[in-house]
Amino acid sequence: MDTGTGSPYGAAMVDAPAERTGPSLETQVRFWGEWNLAHHAFSDRSPLQLRQLRWVRRAADRLTASMDEDRPLRILDFGCGTGWLGASLTDLGEVTGIDLAPAAVEHAKQEFPRVRFVAGDVANAPLVGPFDLVISSEVIAHVADQAGYIRRVAELLRPGGVFLLMSQNGFVWRRWSQLKPTSEGMLRNWPRLGDLRSMLAASGFSDLRVRSLQPAGDRGILRVLNGRIIRGGCKRAGLERPWRAVLERMLMGRDLAIEARRR
Repeated sequence: MDTGTGSPYGAAMVDAPAERTGPSLETQVRFWGEWNLAHHAFSDRSPLQLRQLRWVRRAADRLTASMDEDRPLRILDFGCGTGWLGASLTDLGEVTGIDLAPAAVEHAKQEFPRVRFVAGDVANAPLVGPFDLVISSEVIAHVADQAGYIRRVAELLRPGGVFLLMSQNGFVWRRWSQLKPTSEGMLRNWPRLGDLRSMLAASGFSDLRVRSLQPAGDRGILRVLNGRIIRGGCKRAGLERPWRAVLERMLMGRDLAIEARRR
């Protein structure tokens, strides 16, 4: 079960106030190592993960088709956790994954030997750019310096490179009974879409494509939209998949998904 969490790329890249009041780096490393091994160290993928994978694959295929030269992509999985998402793209090129938690990275190395994995903070980890594609799944909400996180992505991308950013949709999670309290070692600050747009623009990103992934929620308006009456009627009429697509376009999915191109 997802609890509104992801895996941070390196919470050491924090601003001073968050460093004083938030969990220590050691506590975060331990928490995310345990969390990733408990939730993602298996081959079966959740419906959300499968939806993320389809979205990432379509965007990666668009990038490949738009390139002038025929060559493998250089791909970076930012906050890779156990490495499953980046590893799904190895047929497109060379994949590197980085995560704060050494335990998760060690598991990823054993599971996906075709991917180069690095444990550490991307602020000082030995990452050699430029990359054509950077993917980040449910990471930015667990990083204190979110603007710095996006700036670091921009530094590692080539001009014209693509950033695929997924972050928990606070509007949905605050209206969903599946939300769990934060745990010791977890930073959680869901950025709003407007803030993400501003941070991306400030770091030189443009041509944004925005949608959401996997409708969810059972409170307020989401109780109606995801309730038995509407969804049951759509299912009987053979319109369940189109209705899910409508909800995703209305940004009623549990993840916000942004495709942005570096200028």
